[in-house]
Amino acid sequence: MSRGTLGPKLRLSLTAAAQSGRAVLTRLYLLPFMRWRFGRGDPEKLVLAPQDLRAADPTRAAELVLGRFTFVAKTIVLNEVSPFAIAPPSPAWRETLLGFTWLRHLRAADGTAGKQVARRLVGDFVRSNLRFQPEALDPLLTARRMLAWVSMAPMILDGADRGFYRAFLRSVAWQTSYLLHAGRSTTDGMPRLLCAIAVMQVSLCLSNKSGLRRPALRWLTSELNRQILADGIHISRNPQANIELLLDLLPLRQSFAARNAVAPPELIGAIDRMMPMLRFFRHADGAFAAFNGMGYTQSHLIATLLAYDDARGKPVQNAPHGGYQRLEANGAVLLVDTGKPPPVNVSQEAHAGTLAFEFSADNFRIVVNCGAPAPGRENWRHLARSTGAHSTAIVADASSSHFAGGTRKPGATAPSLGGRAILSGPRHVPVQRENTPAASTITASHDGYRHDFGLIHQRELTLSQITGALEGRDSFLDAKGEPWKGKEPVLLRFHLHPAVAARPANGDTQIVITLPSGKEWLFLADVPFTLAETAHLANPEGPRRSVQIVMTLPEGEHTMSWAFLPADPI
Repeated sequence: MSRGTLGPKLRLSLTAAAQSGRAVLTRLYLLPFMRWRFGRGDPEKLVLAPQDLRAADPTRAAELVLGRFTFVAKTIVLNEVSPFAIAPPSPAWRETLLGFTWLRHLRAADGTAGKQVARRLVGDFVRSNLRFQPEALDPLLTARRMLAWVSMAPMILDGADRGFYRAFLRSVAWQTSYLLHAGRSTTDGMPRLLCAIAVMQVSLCLSNKSGLRRPALRWLTSELNRQILADGIHISRNPQANIELLLDLLPLRQSFAARNAVAPPELIGAIDRMMPMLRFFRHADGAFAAFNGMGYTQSHLIATLLAYDDARGKPVQNAPHGGYQRLEANGAVLLVDTGKPPPVNVSQEAHAGTLAFEFSADNFRIVVNCGAPAPGRENWRHLARSTGAHSTAIVADASSSHFAGGTRKPGATAPSLGGRAILSGPRHVPVQRENTPAASTITASHDGYRHDFGLIHQRELTLSQITGALEGRDSFLDAKGEPWKGKEPVLLRFHLHPAVAARPANGDTQIVITLPSGKEWLFLADVPFTLAETAHLANPEGPRRSVQIVMTLPEGEHTMSWAFLPADPI
């Protein structure tokens, strides 16, 4: 057995076994003789409806009223037929339907139509055969559904008769009690934390549910302590997680106040740590850096969340627990992934992008990562997670982390995990920062290629405090810190944002990058480079064609130096 394979295989087996165990446990909870335990103590009334911070879209509302259900790029048109009674066009479409996150759009409908449609669709689910089926009671979908139902309850219940009102409360109470049990064993990370948030939120919204509130509080505080790191980044290292969690944690904090209850310090502390990360990951144009599962930035959501930021100060520059660094100077912003892969059980969306960076200047992104694709375009996800989709070095076209299935290429899948988990990767990622009046420098390295290629990648990034220019030096060393003598091809990739234009200039010794504003930047390097096609995946309409700068390590060399400079630094 080769060195280093036992750990990944063992982790794969344990994770697969845990996933199988969760599926068995969920089905056990849904057996008829088990259901009764979740249905005791019907609530008398709904005493609170939490605020939904997500915006409602009038266009989506009009489509839903007309029976057009468009989820994950697939549309079904229904005429007097319940969407819960048809064969779904895809599993992702069905999951979106059952999560009810689309329900909020109906509040933007004209007149009473939205209320009537909302009440009918919720009633269809409550009466359908799906309500006790495993696919509908997946804990994550149940959590999303409960948060949607209680936040939209005023719309759902407006004009409802007493029979519907009682059936609605009974269903919410049953599903939430079920979630308290099933959610504890669901997929770790965001899904489990969202389950805890949902149970806590519903326990505050329903009357005579103090018995549910106490275990919910213990569960929530435990998950927050474990999943929100000291610098405010989620344990999965996905910047999107901060956005999604804050959209639910902020209303939860408000619900404690509305019930004259003291919010736990763990909740307050988690929010206080997470809020500064909204500014940390932002470029000057408002978009988030595309690391570890982050895709297209919905700017209106960020603006909504930042309205709750009392500090309103400059972003922090160092997130050592989450594994990220930030530099900014003269309108330029540099964001760098300097972390190890997250734990295997929360790595389903993590990328093999250690030491990748994104760079923006003059309010435009210049160098980016390809980013995560939009929902419904899962065929691109394996590419998005590979090292080649990031602005960093890649050796022999192999990713710096091992994906499930015993491969460094995420498209090669394992039957039980879909190739999603990262089983191993860089173990040591030392980072140093140096600040002077003239420039700030980040120096970091990773050993993700050490086992297979005997190579350590070291990257030095310097941002000028005067001009905002970015200079870099990538070194490839052996385990002793000496120049690497390997023969495998080493490439540096710099993926350019599709909004900028790039062309060779000055006898192909430099590249001129033109921003949408017309301002020009120059790329220079000490080794040959080329322009090649790439795809920017973090786009709601699908992949956008763009270009990348590709540098190749010359034979016998172990360093490559390069720079992005403003053509007119004054």
